[in-house]
Amino acid sequence: MLIKRKHTRVRRYWTLAPAALVLMSLTQGLWAQRGEIAVKAGKIITAAGETIENGTILVRDGKITQIGQNLRIPLNARVIDASEKVVIPGLVVAHSSRGMDQENERNPEVPFTSVLDSVDTGQAYFDDCRRNGITSIAVVPGNDTRIGGQAAVIKTRGIYVSDMILKRSAGIKISLDPTQGESRLSHRNNLRKALKEIQEYIEELEEKTGAEALPDVRREAMCRLLKGEIPAFLYVPAPMDVAFAVELAKEFHLKVILVLGRDCYKAVDQIAESGLPVILDGELVFWERNERTEEEKQIVVPQIFREAGVKATFQAGTGAPTGNLIGTNFLWFQAATAMKYGASAEEALRAITLLPAEILGIEKFVGSLEEGKDADMVILSGDPLELNSWVETVIADGEVIYEIREDKPLQELLKKTVGGIAISTDRGIEINEKVRQIKETSSKKK
Repeated sequence: MLIKRKHTRVRRYWTLAPAALVLMSLTQGLWAQRGEIAVKAGKIITAAGETIENGTILVRDGKITQIGQNLRIPLNARVIDASEKVVIPGLVVAHSSRGMDQENERNPEVPFTSVLDSVDTGQAYFDDCRRNGITSIAVVPGNDTRIGGQAAVIKTRGIYVSDMILKRSAGIKISLDPTQGESRLSHRNNLRKALKEIQEYIEELEEKTGAEALPDVRREAMCRLLKGEIPAFLYVPAPMDVAFAVELAKEFHLKVILVLGRDCYKAVDQIAESGLPVILDGELVFWERNERTEEEKQIVVPQIFREAGVKATFQAGTGAPTGNLIGTNFLWFQAATAMKYGASAEEALRAITLLPAEILGIEKFVGSLEEGKDADMVILSGDPLELNSWVETVIADGEVIYEIREDKPLQELLKKTVGGIAISTDRGIEINEKVRQIKETSSKKK
């Protein structure tokens, strides 16, 4: 169910000094001016059609009203000059278990819980998302619970979770990874048993009328899953689990989004045949050694899936730690990796904007720059996925939620560099392109 965000404010103080009342009226005036925005861009990559050169995006009440060239800008609109910049849609994360106080529950089956009760908007993760141009995130329970809680799609705009919700019930997490000492056989049997019980429960409800026909709160989400109203984020840890995942989807008529483990590329033919949407593991490129020949082979996961005709999106913050955290922590790096190994720039960008929005069922609102959609966009210093391009401004629902010039933590981070690479901190690693350019210039002069 899609919930429209309300720009309401809770007043906690009932007595205000006259000066404060004046300040409040001025603040309300500023909010009124935010109602209309005009972004003048050197290039607009919509992710839904042709690129627009020297175009303008008009925004009113958080929605895109017009996009094109030579548009008439309203007199009261706030103009954002990006005439030498590139504007792209806000990035969409299709699967993340970060931003919560705890990814997994101790009980093996908790479909009645929701991530919305666990999201901590004060975590640095949300600052990092805004810094990297991410405007929508599907927050999903972790992989260590057989039937986890309900996922939700939230915006990175806002302080209170209730104001950030884009899709309250985005699906249920189901994991095929045996935990708590279970064997695969026991894990699968218990999962089938749980689904079968809900199936029988639905049949019982169909024979009842009135209030008795309504499911109880603890089973409501699972009933919606079995009826095909919401999808299952089905974690498939190994190639051997792919066949069972596809069989499970067919047996119970489930809408399934495959969340694949690293080595599931070995079952790419089965995955392609299933036609199910795919979210790849965070580790996209790695080496494997043949135990018999001892020969090493480079595995490029996005290339394998693309050649098999499988459209897949990426996630960040997963995969084995490699020392170089860029590849697993940054969504734009994942897309750039796909482009490095054969994907077009359009395909790579679409894989982190419109495609995940389609997988999550929120493409009517986000994922591309089109009239009527939410005004979620990123202003870049250059072409997307280029090393020397920076996220300069991020807009979500027509509000500026990030500006690089106001990002003091990033400015401090860029002061601590070694050879052009920023030192790792709790906020991750950033590329100090300016230092690299200075070094190149110095070497040329020599």
